[in-house]
Amino acid sequence: MPMTLENDRDNHINPQSGDGFALTDGSTTPSFSTYGRIALYSWGAMMSVIAALSLWPQGVISDVHHLDKVGHFAAYTALAFVPSLFARSTRHAIFIALVICTIGIGLEGAQALLPARIPSLLDLAANLSGGIFGTLAGMISGPYLKSRLDQLLT
Repeated sequence: MPMTLENDRDNHINPQSGDGFALTDGSTTPSFSTYGRIALYSWGAMMSVIAALSLWPQGVISDVHHLDKVGHFAAYTALAFVPSLFARSTRHAIFIALVICTIGIGLEGAQALLPARIPSLLDLAANLSGGIFGTLAGMISGPYLKSRLDQLLT
């Protein structure tokens, strides 16, 4: 069966509506593409900054009082939070957490290849715990944030 606007169930924007927010089912909730593009661009920017800072020849944040661990935790919390807002199931959330944790392991391991950097197990622990915390926070707050954003936009 060919895909048409009538049988498409992914809530794509109805091009005949003219307002950009009316969906094929008649509701006025923006589709994933409205939020998804913003989330994708912001996630890409965050990922780029985190990768650059993780592989910078000298450490950027001081290790005094373990402030860099707080930075690692916060960065990976934010990195996991954004895609977790769009998780449709627990399986998706687990996949997101695994991807974020893999990124954290990979970037921390890549520091071993740089002459001026030394990988740290405490940094790795902060990366992993931030990834898991961000995924949980995104899943829990996602429905609330989406409904609040819908109210602001309509």
